[in-house]
Amino acid sequence: MKLLEIERKFTWNPASLNILLSNGGQPPFSSRPTIQSKIFRDTYYDLDNRLSSKGLWVRKRFYNPHKQDDRSKTGMWEAKQSMPGSSFVRSTYDETQDPIRIWQMVKNCVPKCAGPNESFGLEETCRFVTHRRSFLADGKFIVVLDETDFGHSAGEVELLAEDANKAHADIDVFLARYAWLFDCSKPKGKLTAYFEKYPRNNV
Repeated sequence: MKLLEIERKFTWNPASLNILLSNGGQPPFSSRPTIQSKIFRDTYYDLDNRLSSKGLWVRKRFYNPHKQDDRSKTGMWEAKQSMPGSSFVRSTYDETQDPIRIWQMVKNCVPKCAGPNESFGLEETCRFVTHRRSFLADGKFIVVLDETDFGHSAGEVELLAEDANKAHADIDVFLARYAWLFDCSKPKGKLTAYFEKYPRNNV
């Protein structure tokens, strides 16, 4: 079976970062988190909401966006297709970085789409920079803490798994145990927050 990305979204407060770095929450994680940090710029694409209306998200990700070398300008195409039964908070995605598979996904929504060199014939809908901190918790769960350049913070707990139901159940137990870090009451995604702040299609 194919590995799927299982996600549970939550809200986090950057003020809790010092507690996390010292592993001072109650209860603490099984070991002090080793935080990985990266900065990237995402540019999202769609065409008259044809992709997003079918749960497909296509973006190009640029690492080290503030550098001016050729490597930072290339970018990498990524696509996430929401699977049946998925919701915003409890998500299951089929993800790929293969331009041919992305082209096939886009073609399901836009039959006469172009290839990756022409941005699949899609239009840029938004772009923003994210500072991402991530760590592996309890040897299993990937915790992602994002801060955007437009002032929004968002988090996800992720698992790669074949059985989405079991993975979501495992994440639920994990979140409940470490509730001092994870606020699951009203999570808001980065795209939702972006379009609340800026008119759609104003890039």
